[in-house]
Amino acid sequence: MNVVTVNINGMDYNLKGVEDEEYLHRVARYVDKKLKAIMDSNPKLSLASASVLTALNAADDMFKCDEAYEKLEEKVDKLLTNEEKHKTEVEALKKQIKFLENYNEELLQKMKNSNAASVQQKEEELDKLNKAFTILEDSAKQYKSEGIRLKEENKELKFQIQSYKYKTMDLENKLIENGIRLTKAKVKNNPLLKPDL
Repeated sequence: MNVVTVNINGMDYNLKGVEDEEYLHRVARYVDKKLKAIMDSNPKLSLASASVLTALNAADDMFKCDEAYEKLEEKVDKLLTNEEKHKTEVEALKKQIKFLENYNEELLQKMKNSNAASVQQKEEELDKLNKAFTILEDSAKQYKSEGIRLKEENKELKFQIQSYKYKTMDLENKLIENGIRLTKAKVKNNPLLKPDL
């Protein structure tokens, strides 16, 4: 557990957390910046009121991150479903290609054994099969490239989800710190309360 002393609005606070010191300082700087912005824009606000507004802003940021995170998760789920569908289609196309290759081989063998009159007919059949094979092969390539694109999108979305998780953790820590700061401010302003923080 890391213990870090941070300064928020001119007051020192000891933070404890499993996160590294740089992260805790970053959180404190964020809260300090938000609090100063609110107090600068509303000089008549008390520290307690400014702290509540800062906590509300941080909570708003957190909820927005949560919503964005959920939307990204839905998008990733859809992409994964589409990827599975494309994989199934590619496998089906591969089977069709294999079947056509085998059939093509059979026709070639029959052509060798057939007489001259039927050779022309077999060549026409073979030509049709080759065209069908080319179309299927092109479709397989298209599905493969689509699958690669979906994997790249999936990787990017996973990165964004991870980023939103960290932002959410940041905001949760800020809410906790604002609560601590608010409690300290109440204790400081009320001499009847015994400080236990």
